[in-house]
Amino acid sequence: MLKVYGFPFLLAALVSYVLTPYIKMLAFKIGAIDKPDNRKVHKKIMPRLGGLAIYIAFMVGVVASLELTWDIVGILLGGTLIVLVGILDDKYQLPAKVKLLGQIAAACVLILFDIRIEWVNNPFGGYFYLDEFISIPLTIFWVISFTNVVNLIDGLDGLAAGVSAIASLTVILVAVQMGYYHIAILTAALAGGIIGFIRYNFNPATIFMGDTGSMFIGYMLAAVSVYGAVKTAGHSAGTADYGYGFCNYAPLQQRQADFST
Repeated sequence: MLKVYGFPFLLAALVSYVLTPYIKMLAFKIGAIDKPDNRKVHKKIMPRLGGLAIYIAFMVGVVASLELTWDIVGILLGGTLIVLVGILDDKYQLPAKVKLLGQIAAACVLILFDIRIEWVNNPFGGYFYLDEFISIPLTIFWVISFTNVVNLIDGLDGLAAGVSAIASLTVILVAVQMGYYHIAILTAALAGGIIGFIRYNFNPATIFMGDTGSMFIGYMLAAVSVYGAVKTAGHSAGTADYGYGFCNYAPLQQRQADFST
């Protein structure tokens, strides 16, 4: 079991660790930098593109470990779109409305691949099943909200990376315990990418993950939390209730197609 889940983690960590110095040089080359001012802690110009190393490491770990099913492809495409938005924002400082539109588009990718919230827990027992006109905007709202939560805590050296790494490792333990192979692999690759990068992000940081990293991590945790509820739909009600705590973030459930490997 350790070999199965450890491989994507270690591979992503290695790729991220090796790649980050090159991403740092790329950030300076294309002008994706953060200049110091009175509101910021750092006193020198800092590269902002570190999240690109996390993204590439994650993709390598996932592609090397998982079959690219319809669902997995949808999650990877959505993550790729949010990374593109982040790269543009790190370089050009996009207006908030433009960035929000990009986040909505990335959330809609999940909808197009039928990864969405379709039912929620009824605290008095059973479930509330959602029509599409509620399910779709609720999924979009969830993904955007979580994407920006991680973005907002990215204010101190190592803070967002550290919190996200802990969250990802927690999800791995829950996924392994519940037998959710796909979720454990996805989150192991994400955690590995973060761990490999965090060496360069601890105080004093030499590179920031930027919006490329913070939005990608938030997006992936949100997507995994929705996708992670898939298997509980095929279990008994008691098992499904346990799934509501999945990812420690998402008391949300959805129906999905066959999840077998």
